[in-house]
Amino acid sequence: MPIRAGRQQRGVTLIELMVGIVITGVLLAIGVPSFQSTIASSRVTTSNNDFVSAMALARSEAIRRGARITVCKSTNGTACVTAGNWAQGWIVFVDTTRSTTDAAVDTGEVIVSRSQASSAGIVIAGEAAVANFISFSADGTARNMAGAAQQGRIRVCNTSPALDNARRARDITLAGTGRLTTATPAAVAANCPLT
Repeated sequence: MPIRAGRQQRGVTLIELMVGIVITGVLLAIGVPSFQSTIASSRVTTSNNDFVSAMALARSEAIRRGARITVCKSTNGTACVTAGNWAQGWIVFVDTTRSTTDAAVDTGEVIVSRSQASSAGIVIAGEAAVANFISFSADGTARNMAGAAQQGRIRVCNTSPALDNARRARDITLAGTGRLTTATPAAVAANCPLT
């Protein structure tokens, strides 16, 4: 009877395993920073879109209801605040009484929509005229509490070091007509200055 040779064992040697681990490590070192940049950029885009959507809702509700609709910064989803920036959250409400120069939810006024705080590192700051609230009259134009045209620029920005200064921010410009336009500024420092 002929003697058969035993099966030859197959597997990975220690050297092959180490080479595989090194290659994986190099690929991760190259890919992770790029992935972090993609996530940070996505957060800017999402925050920008959320803010613009809230303004579009407020304007369309003002026209549909034939009433003043205001969007203001809010930390609790029920009252307007003047401290901090828009990234802490905001509310959209039917503003039937305007007794002060800043927006306020008064008794009987209905809150149409609420937005919670943005992701960590997001800053949403507006110029003086749009720093605390944006209000739309029944014809869809932007008006301050005294009834004068309201216009200005709001910057949505991410302080993440994973982003380069050319992709860090979006500028939303509000015209007195109520129209919003978005642009990407050329270079914004990591501290997200408005000017």
